[in-house]
Amino acid sequence: LVKPKTKAVTITADGRIYLDTAVVTIEELEARLRQFKAADPELPVVVKGDASIQYFRVIEVLDVMKRLQINQLGLVTQRIVK
Repeated sequence: LVKPKTKAVTITADGRIYLDTAVVTIEELEARLRQFKAADPELPVVVKGDASIQYFRVIEVLDVMKRLQINQLGLVTQRIVK
């Protein structure tokens, strides 16, 4: 039994979006997550954000999750150390 690989989406205070460790645009995020979801329909994703991020960036990311029907979703709020 293979444990699913959780994908981490991080939104930094300056609005950059990372998928795992790679900086991505919102369009690239959607395309890459679509590929991962095709390989694993139960793809788990954790969205992490600095406490000072702009709310609209979180909504953009959550909209991607909704469009891709990613249901295993966790949200983490923390101040990211720079």
